[in-house]
Amino acid sequence: MIRTISRLALVASLMSALAAQAQMRCNELPVLLIVQDKSGSMNQVPNPANTTTPTKWSSAQSVVPQLATQFNNRFDFGVMMFPAQTTQFNCTTGTVVAQVPATPAAVQAIYTSSIPGGGTSTAATLLQAKAYIQSLNLGPNRPAYVLLLTDGLPNCNTALNPATCQATTPSCADSAGHPNSSCALGAKDCLDDQGTSAAAASLRAAGIKTFVVGFDSTLTSGNNKAVLDAVAAAGGTTSAYVANNQAALTSAMNQIALNTATCCKDVCTVGAAMCGGNNSRTVCQLDTSIGCNTWVNTPCQAQSTCTNGTCVSCTNSCTAGAKRCANGNAETCVAAASGCTQWQVSTVCDYAEVCSSGMCNSCQACTNGATRCTANGSEECTLNISSGCTSWTPHNCPSGSTCNPSNGQCASCNNTCTAGSTRCTGKVPETCVANTNGCTSWVAGTECTTFCSGGTCGSCGTSCTPGATRCNGNGVETCAPDANGCTMWTSPMACAANSLCTNGSCAACATTCTQGAKRCGANGVTEECRITPTGCNGWVTSGQCDQGAGETCNGGVCVPPCIDACTAGAARCANGAPEKCEVAPTGCTLWRNQPACTGMTVCYGGTCTPKCGQDEFGTCPNGTICTGTAEGDLCLPYTTPDAGSNGSTDDAGVPGDGLNGGKADAGHPKGSLNGDGLGDGKIVAMPGCGCNGVDIGLMPLAGALALMLRRRRSA
Repeated sequence: MIRTISRLALVASLMSALAAQAQMRCNELPVLLIVQDKSGSMNQVPNPANTTTPTKWSSAQSVVPQLATQFNNRFDFGVMMFPAQTTQFNCTTGTVVAQVPATPAAVQAIYTSSIPGGGTSTAATLLQAKAYIQSLNLGPNRPAYVLLLTDGLPNCNTALNPATCQATTPSCADSAGHPNSSCALGAKDCLDDQGTSAAAASLRAAGIKTFVVGFDSTLTSGNNKAVLDAVAAAGGTTSAYVANNQAALTSAMNQIALNTATCCKDVCTVGAAMCGGNNSRTVCQLDTSIGCNTWVNTPCQAQSTCTNGTCVSCTNSCTAGAKRCANGNAETCVAAASGCTQWQVSTVCDYAEVCSSGMCNSCQACTNGATRCTANGSEECTLNISSGCTSWTPHNCPSGSTCNPSNGQCASCNNTCTAGSTRCTGKVPETCVANTNGCTSWVAGTECTTFCSGGTCGSCGTSCTPGATRCNGNGVETCAPDANGCTMWTSPMACAANSLCTNGSCAACATTCTQGAKRCGANGVTEECRITPTGCNGWVTSGQCDQGAGETCNGGVCVPPCIDACTAGAARCANGAPEKCEVAPTGCTLWRNQPACTGMTVCYGGTCTPKCGQDEFGTCPNGTICTGTAEGDLCLPYTTPDAGSNGSTDDAGVPGDGLNGGKADAGHPKGSLNGDGLGDGKIVAMPGCGCNGVDIGLMPLAGALALMLRRRRSA
């Protein structure tokens, strides 16, 4: 008994506290931003075990606008929906679709016009919600809350590793629970629990609490519930609310609003009245449950209407909107300013018009003088001069004649068909019959619902929904009507390169490479990009290099071991052109052709060497000496020669002075001329000598010739 009294006292105390709280008025209402999950799974029922219940989206379309209406004077509402786009598994961040403060009508309109589709980009959307609320520049004493309504676990974080993460789409997960690449979702399908909790914590750090409502039977317990609980805890609201039907969703949303509302705002002055919709009277009254003034609707009684906020009785002679014909004119029942109804002429029917069903209609049934055929003969269109109306007057064709459809007049029988034969005119079957006059003509039957063929109605063999698609191999087939109006699957349209058909549409392949490309794999394996059975390009093993025999993989091709052809850096001449020994990409050395020698140069010792000048001195650039070689006289580098006496050999191949039969390094003999002991080597660019190429071996000969000339002159 004592325990019962304590519980009653506790309830009374709680009710008193709630009443005191409800009586608080405020000039600015708290902000409640609804963050609505608009992913594709919202089109499903919340509990697969009960498929007759409303879908999650239709329930949200009813519950959220009702919440905005019920708590319109306790919160300034706003609505954000995610993803922003609704294409297949789209991961765009949510956007604000109803700005704060949104009216209940605006909330209802946005839910009515929105269509679910795409993924669950919860984390990015919560961060966007934070940015939006902060942009409102709310005062320090005006709280703001986020109410996340979702039906599944968060994903769409492409930074996660799809090979190790947990998939949020069960049908796209492999045996280990990781996203299956055949679903072409990859990282987008990874569970983004940490990112979402971090986003809620960021909101909480900004002074914005986050409430979480999970709307699906899979979110009531287990790991799924734990994920949403973690988000709610990070957002400062301890744990998530869950619901698996519309009634439970309404209860959860109302409970959050009731527990969060801290004040209310008067929306009218007590005693004010106005006329509402549906013939009701709206009066401003104090709502004792919340402590603020609000509008209360009261329907007017039967046979009364609301005028200036007051229900008044009226004597109605008709129902507003009804139509009738009176005195040849059209009348409509309209409501007067007092709310009472009366008949009023809406249209005065003119000449050649008659009133029918409360409307003036033309009585020109046909064109005066026109003729047409009937089953028994012909008809002629005649005019009633007094009314201006026309009508058909029948005329029977005489025996042995029939009506000619081309002019609607009777003429001798001209049988155009054989009695009993059939044909089709469009979708109408026709039969050739003979009339009482013995004339045959085509008689139309009932139009076929499908198509007409051979004079009879046919039935379609293929049944599919126009516009539906399906996969055939790696192509997309579309259901479309044929020439008979029957539905059939069209020829498959092949998917583009590096894409495959899945669920009736082409999707990009998870693996991308260029068909025919090659590369090296591990352990000497060669790989090639080829079309796989799914229609996508992929890397497949094309061979195995014989590593035991020294083969290596280079650019996707096995390369045998190489043999060095020369010493790196060496040079030579081949066919008159220089060659240089270089290291190839394989690691082996080979001779590489160098630019061919041109002009006054020839290849010597592997380089292009200048020839000596073609004058009598054989001139060369400074620092070189004209030297005879197998390739001709060339300008070779010069160094200071040795004395070259007593048979010595000069350094650097420079000819010596040729004394005593000595030889130069270049191998040119230094024999004496006429016993004078001077060699025939050439001295070039000697210090202090400007002769540059003068052959000193010719100097004695020149002296002898000069002496002979003097003797002849003296004789």
